[in-house]
Amino acid sequence: MQDLLLGTPPAVEGSPIAITNGFFPSDPVERWTRSYLSAALEHLVMWADFVAPLKLHPEAELHHWPRPAQTLARAALESASQAVWILAADHAHEMARRHVSLVLDDWDQQRKAAIDPSVKATLKKRSEEVRNLLRPAGVDLAAPTYLALVTGAAAEVRENLTSQSLGDPAQVERLWRASAGSAHGKMWPSIELTVTIEVDGHPYSFPDASAMSAMLVLAEKVTSYGVARFIDRAGHESTLGDRLRVVARSWYDRIPKIPGAPEELVDPGI
Repeated sequence: MQDLLLGTPPAVEGSPIAITNGFFPSDPVERWTRSYLSAALEHLVMWADFVAPLKLHPEAELHHWPRPAQTLARAALESASQAVWILAADHAHEMARRHVSLVLDDWDQQRKAAIDPSVKATLKKRSEEVRNLLRPAGVDLAAPTYLALVTGAAAEVRENLTSQSLGDPAQVERLWRASAGSAHGKMWPSIELTVTIEVDGHPYSFPDASAMSAMLVLAEKVTSYGVARFIDRAGHESTLGDRLRVVARSWYDRIPKIPGAPEELVDPGI
């Protein structure tokens, strides 16, 4: 997915993304949605590089801790969900509205973090100009919460890819809250997401691998869906199958292979 996104050319003229770019040319939706997805993939690839590196020393030991896995998965899910929410809009005006609401929220966060008073003033002025322009038209510019974004993105994937089982909204919320709790050092995820067994009268506790997997799978599915949706909305859907085959073969060429494995991926089956 990372290779696929990196190799995706600019949006085709007349595509939904290209049209929406025109509503806010200073901060085009194409650049922002691509950035959301790039952020998600950077987090997931960092996890993958750690737990399944392409090269591993024979004496290396891997300690797969739940908090880093859940933290990286949460960051990926939140990042990708923003792109999915924007790209799920059914027409360019709504896509632009969603995009602008997240841009304004981003500027507000940047302003709060700024130290230089002139930077704060510039960001505030820029934000007020956009709001004053759109407010008379009754445009809702309130950004959704991350909970709304992640549950909405999961629902979008569930509705359009019926073969994907992501759990119901309550289960998605639990995964997201548990991962946020792990990132913040809360106790309850480490207690609830732990398996304890007894051997010869002695209890042994260890992280629940299924809990780690569930959050990582959720983040990966939403991110991959977001990449595919981005390519579609950018007008490149017709080339997706061929490009998937190319990146799959390229990936296969890079990975170490066990004895007897084919030297090249003849048919990725995509």
